[in-house]
Amino acid sequence: MTVTILTGAPRVGKTTTLMRVAQALKERGVKVGGVVSREIKTDSVRIGFEFIDLITNDRSVLASITGNGPRVGKYIVNLDGCRFAAECLINAIDNSDVVICDELGPMELKSREFTDSVKNLLRIDKKIIVIVHQKLQHPLIDKFRNKSDLLIELNSKNGEKVIEILLDKML
Repeated sequence: MTVTILTGAPRVGKTTTLMRVAQALKERGVKVGGVVSREIKTDSVRIGFEFIDLITNDRSVLASITGNGPRVGKYIVNLDGCRFAAECLINAIDNSDVVICDELGPMELKSREFTDSVKNLLRIDKKIIVIVHQKLQHPLIDKFRNKSDLLIELNSKNGEKVIEILLDKML
């Protein structure tokens, strides 16, 4: 098992970096699975977040400014979207060489299905990259930190170097 944690300030490019790494790995024939979460915007205004399955490219809403469910700040967590992400992670565990989970953050951790699927990542013999919310304290995040081989903090200046490090670690 290889666990790599990527963290950094909000909007520094963690998801973008991870998507570039996933694409580069796929181009080299590596089976990559899991989920990333991206902003949903309307007229340049962020109205929520969505999960994207790295195997199928299917999408489901993680959180939005409307709806019913647990609240995190101005967003309402879509538990069905979290269930979708949990299923993506389970599929990735079974069918991928590298499993990516973006992210362990306050919204995602509102879902029991999501947290249960993430716990499974700690029990498999695969290469794993997890994005961890920079300041969040949670027992599950502590477990990942304790199992990690490498923790990388992305900033505005080290993006290309981080991509190189992640590719070297995953190949």
